[in-house]
Amino acid sequence: MSHPDPLTGDWRLQAWISEGDDGSSVLPLGESPLGILVYSPDGTMITTIAPAGRPRLASTDPLHGGSDDERLRAAETFVAYSGTYDYDGTDVTHTVEMSLYPNWVGTLQVRHVRLSDDGATLELSTDPLTLAGRRSVQRLTWVRG
Repeated sequence: MSHPDPLTGDWRLQAWISEGDDGSSVLPLGESPLGILVYSPDGTMITTIAPAGRPRLASTDPLHGGSDDERLRAAETFVAYSGTYDYDGTDVTHTVEMSLYPNWVGTLQVRHVRLSDDGATLELSTDPLTLAGRRSVQRLTWVRG
């Protein structure tokens, strides 16, 4: 399947703002989150997101190293999922095939799209959802890589 759409390519995360139902805003991963989002022409998507400066684990074993607390903190500060996508001109729907958060596997993650006129900046937002115990809309701003 070919995707001749303006989303195709790679994007770097510029900001993630969580806007609460109460009008408050927080930055879930701090002021300088890191993230990569890729939409390929064949309809594949992948994203990884983390705060800047995540602490390293004491071990060099990527599968079994580190204390339980270190591994928990590493998982709590990382978002990763991949699958396929479909863009209808207004929303992009991610069909999740793999995810660090296993509850998303097999789900559709819909993001509302706002693209700058020059196509260099992309805002993806969610419908209200619960994140870190508060109901909020997530707004992620991406710039072309």
